Amino acid sequence: MTQYFSAFSEEKQAEYEKYAMEHWDKQLVRQSSRRWGGMNQAEKDALMAEGERITLELAAAIPLGSSDPAVQELVDQWYTYINRLYDCSLEIFQALGVMYEQNPDFNSFYQKIHPALPEFLKNAIRVYCNEHGMIE
Repeated sequence: MTQYFSAFSEEKQAEYEKYAMEHWDKQLVRQSSRRWGGMNQAEKDALMAEGERITLELAAAIPLGSSDPAVQELVDQWYTYINRLYDCSLEIFQALGVMYEQNPDFNSFYQKIHPALPEFLKNAIRVYCNEHGMIE
């Protein structure tokens, strides 16, 4: 059982899906819904546990700084994690980092884990994207 990561209620899931459809690539949103819907409960639970593990390790690594190799390895794990749900380009990944800081729901969620986590995620993801060939 995860402490922070859990499946959303049906209402919250519908709300996030609507938001995603309005702000992101509709095909990717549908792809994510299909992949999630194709998992059994054990697979969903394992995915949530993996996401929480990576997130908690990133929060613990904040003192290292966003460009530290250990942090960048965790960001790479996060990128792989996201790609289990949908095909995430570096451009979308960087936009996710910005959303983690700027979207009130995501900001609040990550601040509950660590007050500096939203900004740290944004910066660490930006470093990752730049190191993997994305030019701002």
